[in-house]
Amino acid sequence: MSRKNKRAALVKKTLTAPDTGLQAGPRSTNSIELNYRSVNTLDPSRLASAFMMADQGMITHQAALFELIEEQDSHVFSELSKRRRAITGLGWTLQPPKDASQSELDRTTELEDMLRNIPRIEDAQYDIADAVGKGFSALEYNWQRGDVWLPKDIFFVPQRHFQVERTTGELKYLSNGIPESLRPNGWIVHEHSAKSGYLEQSALFRVLAWTYAYKAYNVRDMQRFLEVYGLPLRLGKYPAGIGKTQRDELLKAVRNIGNDGAGVVPDNMRIDFIEATARGNVTDFLSAIEYWENKQSKAILGGELDGKTTSEARIMIYDKVRREILLHDVRQIEPTLNAQLIKPISAFNGMFTDGRLPKWTYQTEETVDQKKMVDVLEKAANLGMEIDVEYAHKILQIPRAEVSAKLLGKSVGSDKTESDDVKNDKTNKTNNIKDAALTSNILTRLTALASQKAENADITDAYTAQLAALGAKHEAALVQQIAAVVAEAGDFDAAIEGIEALAVSFNVPALTEVIALGMAAAHLAGRAEVPSE
Repeated sequence: MSRKNKRAALVKKTLTAPDTGLQAGPRSTNSIELNYRSVNTLDPSRLASAFMMADQGMITHQAALFELIEEQDSHVFSELSKRRRAITGLGWTLQPPKDASQSELDRTTELEDMLRNIPRIEDAQYDIADAVGKGFSALEYNWQRGDVWLPKDIFFVPQRHFQVERTTGELKYLSNGIPESLRPNGWIVHEHSAKSGYLEQSALFRVLAWTYAYKAYNVRDMQRFLEVYGLPLRLGKYPAGIGKTQRDELLKAVRNIGNDGAGVVPDNMRIDFIEATARGNVTDFLSAIEYWENKQSKAILGGELDGKTTSEARIMIYDKVRREILLHDVRQIEPTLNAQLIKPISAFNGMFTDGRLPKWTYQTEETVDQKKMVDVLEKAANLGMEIDVEYAHKILQIPRAEVSAKLLGKSVGSDKTESDDVKNDKTNKTNNIKDAALTSNILTRLTALASQKAENADITDAYTAQLAALGAKHEAALVQQIAAVVAEAGDFDAAIEGIEALAVSFNVPALTEVIALGMAAAHLAGRAEVPSE
């Protein structure tokens, strides 16, 4: 059976072909439009009313308010954008299933290439992250038919075009005001819980909306204050007995002179500009606005930096909190992408069964100080710790070279200079040669010592010193490994077990040969003590 026929059979078994019709399309034709004036007069009572309607499943008014707040409050927009861009700024990859065969590895690579070729896939991730503030985000697939099934378009649909079924919690699309179930395999709907609660209650904007409403009072009061105390009072004066028509003309001139900066009045009339004697302090309003913006930053990013703080400890804590929030967001988005993007594309193209699907994974590893990490690895290796080379590549964030890649090393024309590794290798080889020569002559030297002894002398100290010199560096290496085992052990029993395991695994041929030579020396010494017949 050909690969194409196998895929077709797998599709037939796992999933029916998707409905390629669109419910919303690139621009929804529904009549649910934004009322831009509603947010200007937002007060806590109207906000509470919108939340109560949302709790009954009618989320349109709440979603519209969330959208308008984000549009009109530049601080909220800025902080939310930081949080969303932190997600989309991460790299991503597909992780093959556990114990994957070579065929599964190849298909995982093929599927990843297909995903990267989807138009606006990066923009789609940013749209999915809109759920961070609004509780959920919905994107509609426009499937491309053919030998390969892929979304040729992914359309973002505003949250105000949906409704939540009160009894089941199902999200439904409002088609001309009539709720209808979402087309199977036609949508990717990400539900993001910024706080615990049902879908309509878990949005971060449920917290931010209150801060916006209270901050709006301060903004409006400051604008009124500036209108009253920021401009001088324009007072028109006219002589007694003037007619109504002339008075109206003077009033019109007084009103317009503030905008036009010029005006014409009769000689017997005049306009006086009276400066306000009582002045307020606009700093109080700005401080109140800053207070609420700090609350918004804490709700969105977990904290705020005022630009004046230079404490390294506070900056580190702030970065740590932001990373925790990033990981929280990523761990919610990944399952959505795996279930509603990877699964249907894989099934429609007959690539994987449900139990062997690869996983979309964001690359959330922190950047390490490579110089310090190299120093740590080097010292650990010198202590005898067994460090996997794959782990070293991963922790240093240096990918392994391909089989056919040209490796970084000694450049052409640098024969006069040698790297430390080459010098160390040469030194080790020289030492090994010296050890071999020294070992081969040990019996000769021990025999010479025995022949040179006086009649009543004891040669034990002499050959013991020679054997100790041969085994000193090997014993030192063993002592270092034992010290490392003891340092890592949590208690006495663990230390004993580690030393016993080290005794089993410790294998130094040179030291073994030294011990064997020591036994031979003892044998020679014994024979030397026996009188010859």
